[in-house]
Amino acid sequence: MAVTLRTLFRYVWLWVLFLPPTHSWADHGDGSALLRMHFVDVGHGDAIWIQTPAGARSPSGLNILIDGGPDRRGSNRLLTYLQSYGLKPGSVIDYVIATHPHDDHYPGLIDVLEKYEVRNIIDSGYPEQGEDFQVFLDAAKAETVQGQRASFVRLRSQPDLPLAWGKLEARILHADRADLKGMGSEGTRNNNASIVLRLAYGSFSFLLMGDAEGKEREQSPETAHYVEELLLTKFGPGGLRSTLLKAAHHGSETGSTLPFLRAVNPDIVVIMAGRKSFRGTYLPDASVLRRYKTVRPDVVVLRTDEGDAAQRLKSTNDADGDDVLIYTDGDSLSAYRAVGANGRRRWKLVKAIP
Repeated sequence: MAVTLRTLFRYVWLWVLFLPPTHSWADHGDGSALLRMHFVDVGHGDAIWIQTPAGARSPSGLNILIDGGPDRRGSNRLLTYLQSYGLKPGSVIDYVIATHPHDDHYPGLIDVLEKYEVRNIIDSGYPEQGEDFQVFLDAAKAETVQGQRASFVRLRSQPDLPLAWGKLEARILHADRADLKGMGSEGTRNNNASIVLRLAYGSFSFLLMGDAEGKEREQSPETAHYVEELLLTKFGPGGLRSTLLKAAHHGSETGSTLPFLRAVNPDIVVIMAGRKSFRGTYLPDASVLRRYKTVRPDVVVLRTDEGDAAQRLKSTNDADGDDVLIYTDGDSLSAYRAVGANGRRRWKLVKAIP
């Protein structure tokens, strides 16, 4: 019996450690006025869970997933994270967005479609012919919610898709087009097909770049190219300013050019990276980290690969819980990161605005 009690205590203690910051809930009643953004550590890949504030059209708020990371089934940490915060299998997810068909972004979403009921699925429409991505497309086309076919939109066919996310203003700044020229070839072209989103809630805004790029690796960061140039031309410096930037392409040298960063001028940068080796190089690039500080010395950079190098992690075990969590009621914002030993994480406040 004593062993059972110790085991029970251990699980209760771990559960408490992983609770959201309690003072945030206390400050805002039941939390219904909060926008919550979870940047989930899935190793080398993207997985973002957004919980919108409650509103007339969504009394309990919306659940939105942007990308799902590289892993499936028992290795899919996004599933584990969702369930640990109460989103149990069989629940309804309002939107799933696959920014582009690279295998560090979409595979985990296949499991989401299997385990949950998803009302709306959005894909870039980039014509990837890979067999694995076809599994995602087939699952998206077959998805049903309470017996009704889910909405599945490929943005190439509907580039001006409006997003009705209640109190959270959402706009697609960049969607792929068949006639889009000058976006590179092969992997670069695929990256530049990424859906780029800008969200706004109250005084705060969030620019989510997917893997959209700003230059070739060998080009100078002084000049923007590709999607970053397109965004600067279309919206101008004043139209891109955002409180938080989800860095493009895992903090690669091919993104975050200086003109683009000056326009966004973020208070917070979130980099979603892991320990995947690219011919001995790991992301984020040191040069890109320097650029963030050059443009804004007081910027807070939060990384899902925090401490992975020092712990000598590999791509097989780098999804170790370096999560990032953002809370805002529209007037103030708090940014947290998960810290502590693996399995005993706790949330630490790292930035508060104002």
